[in-house]
Amino acid sequence: MSKPVYAVSTHNMFIITLSILSYAKWNTPTPALCVIDNPNYALQFNQAIRLQGYHYKISSIRLNELDKSSCNAIFLSTFSPQEEQKIIHSQRQDPPLSFSSTNQTCEIGSAFCLYTRNNNTSFKVNLDSLSQSKVRVDPRVLLLAKVTEQ
Repeated sequence: MSKPVYAVSTHNMFIITLSILSYAKWNTPTPALCVIDNPNYALQFNQAIRLQGYHYKISSIRLNELDKSSCNAIFLSTFSPQEEQKIIHSQRQDPPLSFSSTNQTCEIGSAFCLYTRNNNTSFKVNLDSLSQSKVRVDPRVLLLAKVTEQ
């Protein structure tokens, strides 16, 4: 298992997530980010899009709607890492690019794990999960991060 990598920024997790998405190669002009079981976060993503000028479609969906949705990326904020892992691997299609705000170790589950500490938003990258997603992310996003000591 590869070690997670991380980066730190003074921006909030919504701006950081949208910035990471901008490093991905999409087969659609307006990628869809589905926020699972957290309508408040979906509203905050939409506010960030308006402020920053990104072109993403943000949807607030329930977990039981995920299989019927066309999500290029998902944001998980109410699940344990084990639940994230199960959700990601249960997708009939290729696993979407996944983000979490509740998975600080980032050893299983989502590809990108965001957290806030001392008013700084940080993220770790689970390279194993990232490689399972069929979405290709420009390696320059990894230059924002460094390998953590565990």
